[in-house]
Amino acid sequence: MTLVAHGFAGALYLFAAFLGWNRRNPSSIRFVVAFAALLQAIGFFGFHLQQPQISPATFPAALSLIGWGIALAWLVAPRRLGLRSSGPWVATIAAGFTIAAVLELQLAAPRADPPQGAGIWSHAHVLLGTAGFSLLALASLAGLGYLAKQRGLKGRKPWHQGLPALESLDHAEHVTLALGFALLTLGVATGFAWSVSQQLDPWNRHTLFLLAAWGVYLVPVGARVLRQQRGPWPARGVVLGFVFLACSYIGINLIGAGS
Repeated sequence: MTLVAHGFAGALYLFAAFLGWNRRNPSSIRFVVAFAALLQAIGFFGFHLQQPQISPATFPAALSLIGWGIALAWLVAPRRLGLRSSGPWVATIAAGFTIAAVLELQLAAPRADPPQGAGIWSHAHVLLGTAGFSLLALASLAGLGYLAKQRGLKGRKPWHQGLPALESLDHAEHVTLALGFALLTLGVATGFAWSVSQQLDPWNRHTLFLLAAWGVYLVPVGARVLRQQRGPWPARGVVLGFVFLACSYIGINLIGAGS
């Protein structure tokens, strides 16, 4: 059930992306993404039915959670944030993470359960971290939209008319960045608690990569939240921060989280 549900969800995300890139009805895109997210949620339930159970702390489960979180955050985002037109991008990214999770589930043998006694901290670390990752992905999309809109306006390109106003994109970037960074911070903190509860060295590669990504995000967060700066420079920082975060997350899982 897990692979089937995730496989159909990935296919539906791709279909939603196809509809979006072909400029079809936005409401139909939201319906397809919502149905795909529902199927993916069923797939998560299947993790607990498998023997042995698949923990959310495993790499394929976390990949799927990120894709699902990005789609869900986009679906529930208020209209005033101006993220509705980013449906094709959201569906493409969600499809990428979901399909990668399916491939990882097929090619690898995921660890069943986290170490005994680490359940609460490990689940909190994964859920908070992936939620922060999802919101920061939306922040980067808003930042990309801002940069594209500004370039289109300066160059008087017709394609910029399909993007929300600069004020809406700037507001969406600010809100999703603030919430995503707060959740990422909690994810890093619970990761420390997880390591300490298992009497492990908290300063392993996993922690160091996450702290590096967290430190990179301090620059755009400080500019946007503390100094109230607006414009292309903070937007570039948000986009580059997410690129670093994504590379760090994939890297720590490919090379292992050992010390």
